[in-house]
Amino acid sequence: MPWHTARAGGTPLIAGLLVLLVSGAWAQGFGAFLSPGPLSSSHADSEGLTQCVACHEPGGGVSPARCEVCHDGVAKQRATDQGFHAGKEACGTCHPDHRGRDFVLVHLDRDDFDHDVTGFPLRGAHAESTCEDCHDEPHWPIADPSCAACHRDDEPHGAQQGRTQLIEACDRCHTSGRWEVGAIPQALFNHTDLEQVDYPLTGRHADVACVDCHLDARFKPTEHDACTSCHEPVHHSTALQGVCEDCHSPAGWGVEGFDHALTGFALQGQHARASCDSCHDGLPPAEGLPHGACEDCHRDIHRSQFVPRTCSDCHTVFIDAFRLPDFDHATTAYPLRGAHPEASCEACHGPLPGSQFAGRDHEDCDSCHDDPHAGDFEPSACQVCHDDAVGSWAVQDFDHARTRFPLVGQHAEVDCASCHPNEQWRVPFDTCDTCHTEHPHQPTAPPQACNSCHEPDGFVPPSFDHDATPFPLGERHGDVACVDCHDLTDFAGVPDTCEGCHERPAGHFDGPCADCHTSPGWRPATLGDLDHDATGFPLDGSHASVACDSCHPTGRPYAAATSLCVSCHADDDIHRHLLGDVCSDCHTPTAWLRTRFRHQSTGWPLRGAHRLAACVDCHVTRYVGTPTDCWRCHEAQAPRDVPEHNSVFFPQCDTCHRPFTWAVVRAVH
Repeated sequence: MPWHTARAGGTPLIAGLLVLLVSGAWAQGFGAFLSPGPLSSSHADSEGLTQCVACHEPGGGVSPARCEVCHDGVAKQRATDQGFHAGKEACGTCHPDHRGRDFVLVHLDRDDFDHDVTGFPLRGAHAESTCEDCHDEPHWPIADPSCAACHRDDEPHGAQQGRTQLIEACDRCHTSGRWEVGAIPQALFNHTDLEQVDYPLTGRHADVACVDCHLDARFKPTEHDACTSCHEPVHHSTALQGVCEDCHSPAGWGVEGFDHALTGFALQGQHARASCDSCHDGLPPAEGLPHGACEDCHRDIHRSQFVPRTCSDCHTVFIDAFRLPDFDHATTAYPLRGAHPEASCEACHGPLPGSQFAGRDHEDCDSCHDDPHAGDFEPSACQVCHDDAVGSWAVQDFDHARTRFPLVGQHAEVDCASCHPNEQWRVPFDTCDTCHTEHPHQPTAPPQACNSCHEPDGFVPPSFDHDATPFPLGERHGDVACVDCHDLTDFAGVPDTCEGCHERPAGHFDGPCADCHTSPGWRPATLGDLDHDATGFPLDGSHASVACDSCHPTGRPYAAATSLCVSCHADDDIHRHLLGDVCSDCHTPTAWLRTRFRHQSTGWPLRGAHRLAACVDCHVTRYVGTPTDCWRCHEAQAPRDVPEHNSVFFPQCDTCHRPFTWAVVRAVH
């Protein structure tokens, strides 16, 4: 039936429908028939036609005002224009409903949600919180962003507030980045101001941390009527029954001007400077605190060494640190002498509190001093070398002759440390190599034999008797230094022949040197039992009577002389060396003038007067190549007044003359 028909004639029908709408289960089913769809689970309680107006305006859509009836957090954000919903009008735009029970009204991407748009940026510890720590899903909006809105169950500072709103305003002291509170600035909260607190802090209370008085950070209420409200009673003496302020003040808890003489024990000297705690151990004295003897307060550091004497027999409270005043050690069994008065008490008696005074052993030096000699000497023998009365422990003028090794010669000039390193005074001295570990005669010479050659008063040169060896030193050898013949590391290996030390001159006689030479006079040498024939040059003729130095002049080696005549007779050669230097080809030492030369061997025999002529008469300039023509020598002797000398036969003298009968002229036709 058309809608206008129903309006025109269907009044009874409409009336009947209205009755059905308001009646029971049918109305619910009919509402589902008219609804766009089921509501989400969050709005399920608003299902049905009778509940539509809870969200919808009659004749209109979803009304924000009606949503705010339930969502008061959103209402506050819109009213204050703060938070995520500030300025947003249509709720259904973001949160459509009637799409089923499982439909999620709030589409929130937790991983990409910018919390700054809510007006409450997450800072500090808030950034580490999860959404559920602050929000009850799905009701995300928070009506009150104050600290107390979330932390209301903590109530850390007590149920009551002080005179200021400090406790309520958490962010005045705390931040999300640092919840712990340090010192509160006075500009923020002044605990010395009576307008802000009931108990202003003065004196030492001003430096006390808040939590020392406000346990668990509960500020209100805090008892403060008496000191014992915070402080445990420490005075248990019946003599101290007043209030704390009678003796103490917050400015300084120590008691000022207390007359200790009222206790029966007046404080004098060092006692007057002692703190109360040093005797009373932090507590006031109970009645009858012992004080009759020093030991009542002071520990006997001498461990009853001086019983039955008391502390006051030696000490007085008027000396700093109770030290002894100028103790006279001469009153003891050990007067201090030399360097001992300069030593501190602790040096001999040990440091306090373990000092040993009574019964201290002092018979021997090693009672106090460590033995630097490692037991080499008897403990009681220190005074033999040392004297404590001179003020120095160093040995003064020690007489080494008192030992088994008197210092003589160069040993007397050696400092002590050279033989006694590291103050090792007892050292072996049986052999020289005890100290002289590196001697030049190693390894051949035994070390214990040093003193057989050397003396400590003059180590060089040694006093060695060379005549006791198989090689006695003569006159010349006795002046020679040992190192000229001996390798200092091998004395025994030196040869005993002349050639072992002396180099034979080149070309010298090969026989033993001692056959001709003697050490007292090496030059001139004699051939001894040998004759000159052993040299290869027998002395014959005139040579036998010639003195040695004629052929072997002083300063010239004997070997420099040779068997060549020219070596001695070079200046005597009448032949002017024209015949060579081998004189023995013609002459002999036994008959020098009777030569072995025969002129006929030259091809020109000497005859007649030629035999009586001197060699130089014919050989004026040379021997070899001398002309044989008569006129070459006799041209000047030929008389020119003889007609025949002017003839063509003149150059041929032997045409007329004969060597044996020169004056008898043979006529030639």
